[in-house]
Amino acid sequence: MTDTLQRTNNPTAWSGDALLGMFTAAAQVLESHVNLVNRLNVFPVQDGDTGINMLLTLRDTLEEARSAETDTAEAVARAMWDGACMGAKGNGGSIVSQLFKGMSEAFDGKASVSSDDLAAALSLAKGHAYNAIGNPVEGTMLTVFTYAADAATQSKESGVPAEDMLSNISDAARDAVNLTPSLLPRLQEAGVVDSGGLGLWMILEGVRRWVADDDTSPDELDMPLPEGIDVSETGVSLEFLDLTEDEEYGNCTQFVIRGERLDVDSVRTEMSTRGRSAVVIGDASLVKVHVHTEVPDEILSYARGLGSVSRVSVENMDEQRERLAARQRQEVEDALAQVIPIPVLAVAWGEGLEAVFRHEGASVMVAGDTMNPSVREILDAVDSVPSESVIILPNNGNILPAAQQAAEAAEKTVRVVSTTTIPQGVAAILEFQPYRSIGENAAEMENVIREVRTGEITRAARSVTLDGISAEEGELIGLFERQLVAAGRSLPETTLSILRSAGIGDGDLVTLYRGDPVSEAEADDVVSELESAFPSIDLQHYYGGQPFYHFIVSIE
Repeated sequence: MTDTLQRTNNPTAWSGDALLGMFTAAAQVLESHVNLVNRLNVFPVQDGDTGINMLLTLRDTLEEARSAETDTAEAVARAMWDGACMGAKGNGGSIVSQLFKGMSEAFDGKASVSSDDLAAALSLAKGHAYNAIGNPVEGTMLTVFTYAADAATQSKESGVPAEDMLSNISDAARDAVNLTPSLLPRLQEAGVVDSGGLGLWMILEGVRRWVADDDTSPDELDMPLPEGIDVSETGVSLEFLDLTEDEEYGNCTQFVIRGERLDVDSVRTEMSTRGRSAVVIGDASLVKVHVHTEVPDEILSYARGLGSVSRVSVENMDEQRERLAARQRQEVEDALAQVIPIPVLAVAWGEGLEAVFRHEGASVMVAGDTMNPSVREILDAVDSVPSESVIILPNNGNILPAAQQAAEAAEKTVRVVSTTTIPQGVAAILEFQPYRSIGENAAEMENVIREVRTGEITRAARSVTLDGISAEEGELIGLFERQLVAAGRSLPETTLSILRSAGIGDGDLVTLYRGDPVSEAEADDVVSELESAFPSIDLQHYYGGQPFYHFIVSIE
């Protein structure tokens, strides 16, 4: 492919370069407003990162597309799906990736595509998006997908020009975003639209602008937002991107091999043996390789023995992330010193929480709120454990979709237990028995997590009225089962409010995991208050070390 992103002379026939141009424009629009998408998360907590997850997924999509084998729409769409699938982060990234899955299927076998092909792709994408969600809910990105796909189909049937079709798609998506609060009462109560749906509309609007040759600045956007929403904060935090990019040590090595009778499976096996994060696609005449390795020269020497090597890219990855990844690998090795038939891979963030899972024999992947792992990173962690069967505990609702997508893509037998909170994850790992089969363990874990309820205490990231309770930005807030139950109270009073909301009784087990925002002395005061108020409960408290959250509360 060329790097020049110019529109085709025939605007009704789009090549691979045209597709790359469309979604480059889409990424620019989303990037200009990504912090707004983050801040519109219905819960006013500091882990609202829907926009960042969608943007990072889109960047992986474009990076893969730029190294597509040819300039055909088929090749670029396939590369986009490869990048989106493996780079999907969180719910937002996982759902938006289905757009590129639909394109890869609709554009199969086509050197160029039309707006009618795009309509078919959106229809397929809508189906994939709904199938990707275990319990589809309207008033979310799914509704925006539906409106966009239906508008595309109607435009196709009416035979309107491509530019008009894209306008209809963007307008319909915008209407759907405006509609989300009426379809999902919690959005209306919080005074926001669905953040993921807003991000999807921004992507579709960026595509429309490219097709229409609209040179309006990405910063200028007529937002489908309720009154009172501040749109002044734009741009991506460089600190955040520094934290999330290049999360593995070594050299990111990419190249293309051209030759005769190339054995793609053999190359893939060799790359997996010689490095990490190996992605090998292609056919008997052309193979594209992406691999992380300490010894890129040895990898390239092997490749040159197979054919002509071109498009070589070797990038040294961030040293700080290198140290973190090395530490994580060592911790995995320590946790697996006593190898069990079915390792458990648990996701956690916080020194104390990580220690809880390791103590029970789990391998720990360090990630969580504001640092959601991609599908590729979860697959790397799965590959690192010495077993052909792995159980994943995501322990975060925003990580669950990527874990499920990784399980589908893994060569190993992988089961994902649908833990959406740390307390559920702890209950699940305590239920694990190495003598059971992977299916039996997963089933028993799913059963036990139904009995676990979760409370959380953090500070409001913005002012909000939710569940009949008003909270000002910066105030302590208490959540019980993700419902706002307290705001503006002291730490002990907020904790008491959560337990009262849970309706705890004699003999109930309550476990407090203290986060980094709370000192040991402050935690002792809270424990004393709870013991006085509820003398008949079984109260335990541990250091969790989690960021952002003062306490994570487990109630059983």
